Amino acid sequence: MSDIPVLPRLGDYVRHWAACRPGQEAAVLDDLRITWGSLAERVSATSRAMLAAGVSAGDRVAMLTPPHPEFLVAMLAATDIGAIWLGMHPRYRLPEMRHVVSDSQPRMLLAFPEIDGRDYREELEELCAGHACVERTVCIGDPCAGGQTRAEFLDAGRTVSDARLERARRAVSPEDTAVIIFTSGTTGTPKGAMIPHCALVGGGRAQGEHWPSDRMRLLQNMPPNHIAGLGMSTAQALVTGGTVVFVDRFSPRRVLDTIERERITFFMHAPAIYHLIMSEPDFPNRDLSSMEYWLWAGSPAPADLVRRLHGLGGRTGTAFGMTELGTYATFTDADAGLEALTGSIGRPEPRYDLRLADAHGREVPAGTEGELQARGAWVMNGYYNRPDATREAYTTDGWFRTGDIAVAREDGNWSLVGRLKEMFKSGGFNVYPREVEIVIEAHSAVAMAAVIGVPDPRWHEVGHAFVQVSPGAVVDAPALDAWCRGRLANYKVPKTFEVMEELPRLPIGKIDKQALGRELARRRDEGARGAPGAGAPR
Repeated sequence: MSDIPVLPRLGDYVRHWAACRPGQEAAVLDDLRITWGSLAERVSATSRAMLAAGVSAGDRVAMLTPPHPEFLVAMLAATDIGAIWLGMHPRYRLPEMRHVVSDSQPRMLLAFPEIDGRDYREELEELCAGHACVERTVCIGDPCAGGQTRAEFLDAGRTVSDARLERARRAVSPEDTAVIIFTSGTTGTPKGAMIPHCALVGGGRAQGEHWPSDRMRLLQNMPPNHIAGLGMSTAQALVTGGTVVFVDRFSPRRVLDTIERERITFFMHAPAIYHLIMSEPDFPNRDLSSMEYWLWAGSPAPADLVRRLHGLGGRTGTAFGMTELGTYATFTDADAGLEALTGSIGRPEPRYDLRLADAHGREVPAGTEGELQARGAWVMNGYYNRPDATREAYTTDGWFRTGDIAVAREDGNWSLVGRLKEMFKSGGFNVYPREVEIVIEAHSAVAMAAVIGVPDPRWHEVGHAFVQVSPGAVVDAPALDAWCRGRLANYKVPKTFEVMEELPRLPIGKIDKQALGRELARRRDEGARGAPGAGAPR
């Protein structure tokens, strides 16, 4: 698509496409079909309701939601009036919800009281009772204690005039924070990365130009609180006037059914998801002829997977991005060969300021490893309410440090070679060992824990937890697995727990994770299965 309009904010694109193609579908979930004209009306009505409820520029609006058109409406409505939207993953447990709410201090919480068979009513009631910052709860679908229904919420917004709504919209700058997405470092709990409008809009435009389509129908089943679900897919459909087709409960069969029924053209996911989909017994008989793009990110795709995707028709490609960048920053070429698709993250997007630098901040030449760094208005506005963490994330000359080590190749592509940070990716999701270790160490029988990412044929990487028990205490792997599953999203729960009498330490007293990593590597080299105590399947 070559005629993508240049507009400053996401909400401007909703009104643009509502004027140009009011009857075209903008969002779909099963029998729920929302046209661009209807989406614009729903966004305006929700913005009015938020203004009537006292939400103003800079206020945070939190939402517990699956991949659903209601997420799209609420996110657009909040950001359109200068508020900051943030999502909570449906897999979060109450301690994780508490952290997000305590850290971001949202003024309003919108929530589905039930998602995929899990009832959140008691957790929502306890969450709001413990946080006075949440002045209003709006329940979507089923009612919940202490919350307004969606109809009551929207009805109150009818008193807000067109002039007031327009004033709120005009006051929003492209550099203002649109959304907060919680990520984490290697040394603590998740931090809220503040992503500006210009990152989401610019990213949508860049993706639309690298992956052009005149009939984009994007399958969206990624969680809205993840940058891939919000900024790296949904934003492209909004900016380019495409259609977002939601799958609110993931299963390989539902994905395949949706591709066939809705004539999906665009699918972006982690390689692990492709493996699951292709493992369906009837996959070879599925009609996938509508697909224009098979794309992946989050982890490298093996050659056999790329070959299979090539055989399905359509284009293949990969890209590199991260939460703090708000978008993809590198892309493989349209005609990239197998080696580039499996061994690189593509070329840097020329409109973005990117470099590979050494420890002293000097740009390294091609063929030399350096940290991938970025700067510009499109990079996050910092971590919410974390000035120290924000300062640590940047070099003295203003470059954001991704923590990823890459090398520029002779063909112009960049290849990732490692990470400065300990974070690993499991099924496309970032997992931060220290966050998991903190949960394990909260168990009364645990003295210390060390979590390391290890290769996994399905999820790319999974956690292996080494656990040192307290003197005189007894705990086993199933108990630790159950403990974590009650406090962490399942993709964060280590797949294996190994209980040890004592963890190796460095002379300064820290756990020697390098020694633990070498031990795991030795076991893999010897073909061993590793220590007993595998966690339950995901």
